[in-house]
Amino acid sequence: MDIMKKHTNKNSEKVKMQLDLKARASEEETDSDHNVILRTLGKGKFAEVKLAYHLPTEEQVAIKVLPNGTGSDFGIKTEINIFKMLDHPYIIKLFHIINTKDHTNLVMEHAAQGDLVSSIERVGRLQEEQAQHIFTQLVCAVHYCHENIIAHRDIKLYNILLDDKGNIKLCDFGLAGRVTSGQGTKGFCGTLEYCAPELFSGKEYDPKAVDIWSMGVVLFAMVTASFPFKANTYSDMKEEMLDPKYHLPYTLSENIANIIVLLFMVKPEQRPKIYGIRLHQWLKEKEEFWKITPSLEAL
Repeated sequence: MDIMKKHTNKNSEKVKMQLDLKARASEEETDSDHNVILRTLGKGKFAEVKLAYHLPTEEQVAIKVLPNGTGSDFGIKTEINIFKMLDHPYIIKLFHIINTKDHTNLVMEHAAQGDLVSSIERVGRLQEEQAQHIFTQLVCAVHYCHENIIAHRDIKLYNILLDDKGNIKLCDFGLAGRVTSGQGTKGFCGTLEYCAPELFSGKEYDPKAVDIWSMGVVLFAMVTASFPFKANTYSDMKEEMLDPKYHLPYTLSENIANIIVLLFMVKPEQRPKIYGIRLHQWLKEKEEFWKITPSLEAL
């Protein structure tokens, strides 16, 4: 798996494809008009993702199929509105929206190598250079979100995709929300294994700090092929989060161990902000990832 290629700007044909797809956003369109469904890529609790062939551009796309009228309509609108604010090379692109009576279909960029879970299942724990490549790009994407007052709130291996060049695409903004400086939120949100201790307190918390903790779980999982906190139920994880303990293998480099410790600070105010993570020595070695520009104007 080659994931060490430097990110380059999309060529003119790719940009034209994205602009063509974007231009169709205001048209009346159905799946069968312009998209041939090839196969199902995955199913979740609230959505199904299908691989499709977009006939006008002769490119593969991913179509996220969301059922209407199931109590998730607000989440669908939230995800669409968030996507309209985002334009970053390491965040999945929303090309256009197809509305039908029963479903909302989000036609999106296809990440050919699938999610990080699949990669780790194939090869086991990642080598440090691979993990550094992926994690630096994740920091880039989350930094962009936080700078644009957006917290993802469900960062996990399944929501980090890899394109054909091995560059990441952060996806699934269904739980994301806009947060201003000093603004907190309440309520449990996210995926159990990735949840920060403060999510179990019932008190107001900073969702950006929760993103930082989740990034720590992602990094730990990449370099160990295991989770740092292993409780299987909400009540057990809540108990474990009263005094979180994890084991750092001696094989990890000092830089990786240091950044994991920082991300797993129990008190959220002691965790680094996303910009502070960016300045960590381990990530500064990949400065070329920060010299990027938005690849396409938002919808």
